[in-house]
Amino acid sequence: MPAKVLFLHAAGDWLRGSENVLLTIFRGMDRSVLHPYLLTSNASLADAARQEGIETEVQLLPDIAIEDGDVRLPVRNWTKAIWKIVRMIREKKIEAIYCNGGSSTQIGYYAAKFSGIPVIAHLHAPYNRSYLLLYRLNHASRIIFVSRAILRYAQAKQSFHGVCDVVHNGVDTARFQPAKTRDETCRQRLMIPADSVVFGQVSSLISRKGIDVLLRAFQLLLRDYPEAHLVIVGNGPEGKDFVALSEQLGLSSKVRWVGNQTNPVPFYQHVLDINVLASRSEAFGLSLLEAASCGLPNIGADVDGIPECVVEGQTGLLFRREDHVMLAEKMALLAASHTVRCDLGTAGRQMAVRDFSIEAFSRSIERIVLEEISGVRLNGVGVNHANSLP
Repeated sequence: MPAKVLFLHAAGDWLRGSENVLLTIFRGMDRSVLHPYLLTSNASLADAARQEGIETEVQLLPDIAIEDGDVRLPVRNWTKAIWKIVRMIREKKIEAIYCNGGSSTQIGYYAAKFSGIPVIAHLHAPYNRSYLLLYRLNHASRIIFVSRAILRYAQAKQSFHGVCDVVHNGVDTARFQPAKTRDETCRQRLMIPADSVVFGQVSSLISRKGIDVLLRAFQLLLRDYPEAHLVIVGNGPEGKDFVALSEQLGLSSKVRWVGNQTNPVPFYQHVLDINVLASRSEAFGLSLLEAASCGLPNIGADVDGIPECVVEGQTGLLFRREDHVMLAEKMALLAASHTVRCDLGTAGRQMAVRDFSIEAFSRSIERIVLEEISGVRLNGVGVNHANSLP
């Protein structure tokens, strides 16, 4: 009989990094080993999970937070959500709770404590110490970090009672793969010449993603490579500001804003020559894996977990955080040489298949869940069990 696991996810109504990671887990999961249920406040995620055959329910999952003027005290709804989960645990005989993100761990921790089962937290971003404590992350049975950098960041701020693991995100290398031939109509629809060198970034339009850094670097690049184009895939609350900056920099004719795309594969395969992620901070960088798996070279900011998926000079190039001049120089290196782009892209594809496959990712997640349910590491070493939750 497969072990029954309740997945919790609390976030806005969108499909972004952490949501796509969770869907990847569902797609790669061996259903003869784990039987998943999903409780989420995200209707878009719920729809996508149902398409993967996951029994899903939409439920408000509020969090309590008090920090620097950010005060959220939805005590009644918070309590109702906890008891809703406790009832689900009893009715469906749930054996573990898997919290996809910090805020859902706060509710999941208390439901698990009342029910005597383990709670696993999967963290996709860095948290300051107050939130590590407030979300009860320091008391989770098991904590999964998406990169060694984020693990180091968290351990420097707080000790953890549970076992800490690093599991890099996986990528579906069968879906994200190089195109055998490029579809020229994809560029034509964007009014980009077939022979243009095209840079792109796939991300939310928020300050943390460094879109402004990329725009300023692209302005410098155009002095020597006026035929280049830039495609921005994504949306977000600061989108209008970035478009306005693009206009101020005189880039309007060279930048294409295509909005959020539920399927970015055609852009990686048929539009972009070089993928960029200019983030100011980045726990890992899933878009870098997706691009590498499609055979594209990457340019990433040398920050947080990005160097764990971009190997300087082998699968891509790195630049100093917020240094748009250095970014422009790296962009110019790749714009100048089709051979270098191909070599880096080929190596990136090989790395994605070898080190970041969805199969390896899913088996790691399954192993961690089964270890927590059994209370024994599969290599024979004991682990913290839910009954020891403080």
